[in-house]
Amino acid sequence: MNRGPAPAAEIVVAPNCMRGYASAAEVAAALITGVRRVRPRVRAVARPLADGGDGTLDALYAACGGVRHPVEAVDVLGRTRKAHWLALDPRTAAVETAGVCGLGALRPRELRPLRATSAGAGQAVAAAVEAGATTVLVGLGGTAVVDGGAGALAALGARFLDRDGHEVEPVPERLPDAVRVDLSAARRLLEGVTVRLLADVRTPLSGNLDSFGAQKGVTAENRPAAVRALQHLTSLLGQAGDLTAADRFRTPWFGAGGGIGFGLSAVAATTAESGTEALLDITDPGGSIGTAALVITAEGAIDPGTWQGKLPGTIARLRRDRGLPTAMVAARAEAGAATADPLVTVHLAADPPLDAPLVGPALHEGLARAAAAACRTWAVAAA
Repeated sequence: MNRGPAPAAEIVVAPNCMRGYASAAEVAAALITGVRRVRPRVRAVARPLADGGDGTLDALYAACGGVRHPVEAVDVLGRTRKAHWLALDPRTAAVETAGVCGLGALRPRELRPLRATSAGAGQAVAAAVEAGATTVLVGLGGTAVVDGGAGALAALGARFLDRDGHEVEPVPERLPDAVRVDLSAARRLLEGVTVRLLADVRTPLSGNLDSFGAQKGVTAENRPAAVRALQHLTSLLGQAGDLTAADRFRTPWFGAGGGIGFGLSAVAATTAESGTEALLDITDPGGSIGTAALVITAEGAIDPGTWQGKLPGTIARLRRDRGLPTAMVAARAEAGAATADPLVTVHLAADPPLDAPLVGPALHEGLARAAAAACRTWAVAAA
């Protein structure tokens, strides 16, 4: 039987989620719609992804399966909520910090960086370890905290103590009241456990507030207190026997997620790496994203963080090294944030661009139109 000519090329659609508006799978479906409008004969493959931030558990579950386990955890303001961790196998678990202490659960007026806690992340890690996990993948990104993981440490059993031996609430506002931290219980809980940090940005904790503080509510007025709290936490950990704390404070990847991984690494054997690259290895073992004729990736905004380890920027860099084009789709792009690289094009899902993503059918249509434009641009460049 004559099946007709083979597809002319392959387009892979590999978006991140758009926090608070659409999951990565929903974004991918909209982008595929746009591709098929203008390139119906090209084989298009959807690979919804994440970079360690929002949607990391979804991406891992879609690629690897596993069992989702509910856990009662507190959000950044201490309110109890139901979250989940993922058992990939009996000894390997995954936790998404954005799912327990993320920005997506808060309204802008609720941002309180000096009071926000990462305790929920520690509760999720503890639940996974108590269930038998000896390796825990922790997706870092999309959080509303700047506590350096102090809250997570306390949830794992660490005790922050003042001069009279009373416990200090481990939030940035109160951390300077602590004169020492007892890490023994947390270290016992995580003895023999390896924590693999999958970070969405390369930023060290020393630069976290400069790069991402504003989106978490850090202002010129409260920034000095936030800086003082992180520096004091680093000193406390060093005094408690964490001999690498000062070095980790300046090490790439440990600033992701408000520094939660920085705190966890004080009590467990820890590695830190690009969440995008790790998830590509896990979810795309055939390497289609690195070899496709065109990849269309997406995120809510193209901004300086895009190039510090976020999904679109990392995909573009990996493909640039092979001389392959990448199209980025976003609801908005900050002035000067787009690259002049001819292998990277940026297409907006709204015209004129909006300060926030569209919603519902309008978002789907906007993404589809942007994907169609990306395909047309690629076709012209390839001609």
